[in-house]
Amino acid sequence: MTAASKAVSQDVSKPAVRIRDITTSLQRQMARPGGIDIEAAVAAAEQGLEGRREETLRVIQDKVQALAAFCAGRPAAPEAELYAIASVLVDTAGFLDMPAFYEAAYSLCEVVSRMSAAGAWSWPSIDVHVHALSLILGEGGGASDANSTLLAGLRAVVDRTPAPG
Repeated sequence: MTAASKAVSQDVSKPAVRIRDITTSLQRQMARPGGIDIEAAVAAAEQGLEGRREETLRVIQDKVQALAAFCAGRPAAPEAELYAIASVLVDTAGFLDMPAFYEAAYSLCEVVSRMSAAGAWSWPSIDVHVHALSLILGEGGGASDANSTLLAGLRAVVDRTPAPG
């Protein structure tokens, strides 16, 4: 072993590890006595959300109508605006128990993202998503046989859209 390799092997010896016990403010708050348990907190949060359900549904309906109107105009370079509207739909549907609507809105985001990255725009792919969102919303946004069929169709559209990269 040369002097240089001996020096290198000594440099890679185990470094000293220093473990520190840090308590965060969240940990301190959770350790304090009192408050409510997790189940009660979740129940209160869900009750609060349910109280805003009608208002949230109106927001979703307005956004779907705005989306349809936007798409009907066939604007040039619509990607950013379409993605923004679809993202709001995903975020808003996430507050309510609307899994089919959430999945359809997410699918629209995916299609817009893929088409934009590939430079291959297809209005029919967008239109089918917009119509599906409207139909799924009319069904309440939840699971049903009709919504499952619509979502399968949307997945087929996404699968046919070129993936980025």
